[in-house]
Amino acid sequence: RGPTARTWRRRLSAAGIQIAMILREGERAEWAHQDIEWAQLDKFKMLSSQTTMAVGLRALLYPNSVIKTHVQTNIAAGSTKEVALGILSRNGIRGLWRGFFICQAGVIPAHSVYVTQLELSKQSIKRFAASQGVAGNQATQIGSFLGGAIASLSAQLVRTPTDVVAQRLMIQGTKGSATTYASGFHALTTILKVEGLRGLYAGLGAAILVSVPFSATFWGTYASLKYYIGHTVTGLAAAVENAQRIPSHAQAQPVGDFNSMSQGSSGSFRAPFGKWEALVFSSAAFLSATLAAAVTNPIDLVKTRIQTKAKTGRTAEGGRLAQTGAGIRQHLWSIVRYEGWWSLTKGFTSRVMTTGPFSIIGILVYEGTKHMSIKS
Repeated sequence: RGPTARTWRRRLSAAGIQIAMILREGERAEWAHQDIEWAQLDKFKMLSSQTTMAVGLRALLYPNSVIKTHVQTNIAAGSTKEVALGILSRNGIRGLWRGFFICQAGVIPAHSVYVTQLELSKQSIKRFAASQGVAGNQATQIGSFLGGAIASLSAQLVRTPTDVVAQRLMIQGTKGSATTYASGFHALTTILKVEGLRGLYAGLGAAILVSVPFSATFWGTYASLKYYIGHTVTGLAAAVENAQRIPSHAQAQPVGDFNSMSQGSSGSFRAPFGKWEALVFSSAAFLSATLAAAVTNPIDLVKTRIQTKAKTGRTAEGGRLAQTGAGIRQHLWSIVRYEGWWSLTKGFTSRVMTTGPFSIIGILVYEGTKHMSIKS
């Protein structure tokens, strides 16, 4: 009899190779996944690869953020496509990247803070929950939920000033813009001079009420869905692999692409996981991001209006509130009363168009770079 699935997990764990795998034992298959802990990682390699990914993805998806800001501040109406075409006709292609560089200046340090806090918090909370008798999978979900919240809170304190400046630049030149800025630096110094440090942290409360629940919902849901989708996909993976090349009496071994990648020649690129694991990760990430976006969209709408101080609104009341520095509750009440409940979904499509691809590519890079950043 060959090594069992449990033996495979023990061998991989001892070797420091703790990745997601679909293991098969006779006719039975199971989803096995162990998290790589922070102490096992090369911190520079992990943070540099994660930050590079974040910068690249945000550059690619940045126009969606501009479109969302225009929709949520009532500067533009219509479908996402119509709003995008309107921006292009007025400002050209540069209009879709307004505020990009100042935004990235905040993304780089904020993402490093986010990843570090996420890993440390998840690990500590998971261990504490396990010490209190919480089952392994539930401890992972609790650690992921609270770890995501802590990481987002820390990162939001770093990136809020550049978010405020970027959003002011996004709507510059429109009927909603209260001030005209020559550049990102000019916008930064003008806000500091006119509004003080509080101006750079305008909408911080709303930003926290968006980012913290979003991150907590995403990571908590992702940890749960990864477990359940993993078990579902395992049956499909085992059936496909058995039909293709694996006899029913074969000994337990990883199903999918793991064998081929682990036997690669020295120095050659080795994929950190196979196609079935990638399917589990990406589907769990997309569903989690969509749910998180839906839960937090109303507050994101309010945050955008507070931070841009847009003069526009379907009603005069909406513009007046933004200009007078009204709070979250006043904005929500005004939107529901004067614009209707459905207006709380404004910008949701653009958010999903950003968070969806970002979550899929981001989670594959996240899971992959964790494995490839294991200390040798």
